[in-house]
Amino acid sequence: MHSQIPMGVLLSGGSPIDVDASIGIQMVILAIAFFILRSLVFKPVMGLFDAREAAMDGSRQAAAEMDKDADAIRDRFESELKRVRAQGNDQRDKMRTQTQKLARELTDASRKESTATLTSAKARLDGEAKQARDKAKAEVPGLAKQIAERLLGRSMS
Repeated sequence: MHSQIPMGVLLSGGSPIDVDASIGIQMVILAIAFFILRSLVFKPVMGLFDAREAAMDGSRQAAAEMDKDADAIRDRFESELKRVRAQGNDQRDKMRTQTQKLARELTDASRKESTATLTSAKARLDGEAKQARDKAKAEVPGLAKQIAERLLGRSMS
């Protein structure tokens, strides 16, 4: 490897950097370059970093607010859903009670109607049976006379 430093300088034990008037010029050039780069590069880049950080913070805050809003909306929705379910359950229970009451009323009405029909039919049958017995009792002497005449073979008048 070859170095850029002349061999004589290294052997003499001196410094490879000469300190003379050019160092002041180099410092001035470095300072000018620093101020130019600071205003043209460093400040805009840092401004972009700051703007990006501010945008990210704003986005984080907006996301946090959206989460809070979503939680509030979800809580409101869940409470409304509970209220509607409770109303539905109450309505269903009322309808069930009304249906059971109506079924009992219809059953009772049907039972009363069938009892009335049965009582009416029984009374009619009892009346018809009494008429048939009365008719049979009225015909018994005539039938007995006819049976006796047949058995005796002569008229019993």
